[in-house]
Amino acid sequence: MAGVYFHIPFCRQKCNYCDFYSRKDSGGVEDLVKSEIKEIVLRKDYIKGEKVNTIYFGGGTPSLLSIVHLKDLLDSVKDNFEVSSDCEITFEANPDDLTKEYLIALYQTGINRLSVGIQSYNDNILKFLGRRHDSKKLTEIIEFAKKAGFNNISADLIFAIPGMDFEVYMDSLDKISQLGIQHVSAYSLTIEKGTYFYKLLQNNTIGEVSEEEMLRQYNATIDILALHGFAQYEISNYAKEGFKSRHNSSYWEDEMYLGIGPSAHSYDRVSRQWNVSDTKKYCTNISLAVPFWEIEFLTINDKFNEYLITGLRTSLGISLSYVNNNYNDNIIRHFNIEVDKLLKSNLMCYNGDYIVLTRKGMLISDFILRQLYFL
Repeated sequence: MAGVYFHIPFCRQKCNYCDFYSRKDSGGVEDLVKSEIKEIVLRKDYIKGEKVNTIYFGGGTPSLLSIVHLKDLLDSVKDNFEVSSDCEITFEANPDDLTKEYLIALYQTGINRLSVGIQSYNDNILKFLGRRHDSKKLTEIIEFAKKAGFNNISADLIFAIPGMDFEVYMDSLDKISQLGIQHVSAYSLTIEKGTYFYKLLQNNTIGEVSEEEMLRQYNATIDILALHGFAQYEISNYAKEGFKSRHNSSYWEDEMYLGIGPSAHSYDRVSRQWNVSDTKKYCTNISLAVPFWEIEFLTINDKFNEYLITGLRTSLGISLSYVNNNYNDNIIRHFNIEVDKLLKSNLMCYNGDYIVLTRKGMLISDFILRQLYFL
């Protein structure tokens, strides 16, 4: 099985925390869609004939696309690949863009999973984050989506936001828990270079949330969502039974995927490719049929590090027997030494043949990965 990802880089407004490649306008949508369809044709052999099991529209803001554009992109996948009859088709959307009519039309295209960027139920926090919507109609929008036919809905939530009181976060968490949806993605805010928040941090206008407060909010997320039937299956993702994100899970389970659009990444188990992060250059190079990507072939060290990155994010963790049976003595020796240290620090624990991150470990997973990488 394989996945196809479409990156739609346009945004009406750049969020203050976002470091994804995006453009603060929607000019050139027509050219982008035509170019992405051409890329599908050019790269139809990339996934080596495997059946497409998931399709994902991310961004940017995919909900800036018209229904006609969405149909054209979906048709291009169906025309060039074998698509499974129960293919999961996910569409990320900004709440501001979702009307009754648009939701009905979305569902009629065959999109069967909706991911809504709620982020918070507090209007002051939403304004601070640079979000376009306010909280007034969030619950109503989810009800519109259900009536349109969607029975697989995910909502995004952000915690560890500078200046956000614990009670404010708890209110958002409580409201999202009671939406009657099937999936929640709850992310700890990371202030990345190049973002507006990074400038504020450098100017001492804002400060980072303490590790203690971050852990408090993270633990509350796990516990409260569990009370409402959401099981944590990855550091930031929680699902009701049968509703894990199949597309995101494929990234963690070593399945191939083809990324379409500017800055999109692809993986075929041998190499990784990433498209140029420039919409105009991407479209121009596609039209001229000249390279629009870079490529990196994976060494045995790379593959080990990839296994760490993907495995440690999930509730399943890393298989000790898999490491011992698939990597060389130097990697195994390094792995065992570092794992022993992390176990003693209560950042990891055993689960049968697997080692998994503890709650404390999940919050500092980047640090743990740096200790385990074999370079």
